[in-house]
Amino acid sequence: MLPEEIKHKLATLSRPGWRPRVGPAVPGARSKFGGLPLLKEGESWPCCGHCHQPMQLFVQLDSQDVPVDGRAAFGDGVLQVFYCTNGEEDCEVLGHAHLPFSDASLVRVIPRQQAGGFDALPVGIPDAFPEQSLTGWQRVTDFPDHQETAALNDDDMPDGMVALLQAHRPAPRPGDKFLGWPHWVKEVAYPSCPCCEKPMKFILQLDSTDTLPFWFGNSGCAYVFQCENSPQVLAMSWESRP
Repeated sequence: MLPEEIKHKLATLSRPGWRPRVGPAVPGARSKFGGLPLLKEGESWPCCGHCHQPMQLFVQLDSQDVPVDGRAAFGDGVLQVFYCTNGEEDCEVLGHAHLPFSDASLVRVIPRQQAGGFDALPVGIPDAFPEQSLTGWQRVTDFPDHQETAALNDDDMPDGMVALLQAHRPAPRPGDKFLGWPHWVKEVAYPSCPCCEKPMKFILQLDSTDTLPFWFGNSGCAYVFQCENSPQVLAMSWESRP
């Protein structure tokens, strides 16, 4: 049996997360993986800042389609993640696509009042992903990475408490995931907002070949972040597994 103190600490560390469920493309669905993005009126398909070719839509989430407990996660609107998969121009390397704020990726939220635009017309993206519509969510209880847990080892915690927490709490879930805790494959790496210089909050995780048929480096994992003080500032980074 776990000591009550450990049970309490585990409960306070837990966060709800949600694994997406997807199915075949549904016409008019706003929340999706791959396919045609929603664009603001008069806007062109977002292009890579390195090769200047259209980037693929990796995921689009309408805040009205996310779980009720996560409705305020990124604001009232449509979250979009674009990423350049142009291997001929080697944008992943030359565009430093693994770093936050890379020219080879774009993360944004279209506010609700601007989200009544239109689906983009198809463009010629080599190896474009087939569109998959979001059909639902599977709730999970998530716990922090052991490196993040270690940061709790302060003067208010009894000796050995962190070791006990690390021994008994599960690791954060891998795979595609909305909210919860990041499943870091190397080290804790929250980017800093360029405006306020504070660590950004974790919003979304995209793992290699989970929902999308794509590998981030060597079977890596990507993370989407947002600044709490300046919610218009978003970024994606990824880590390659050893």
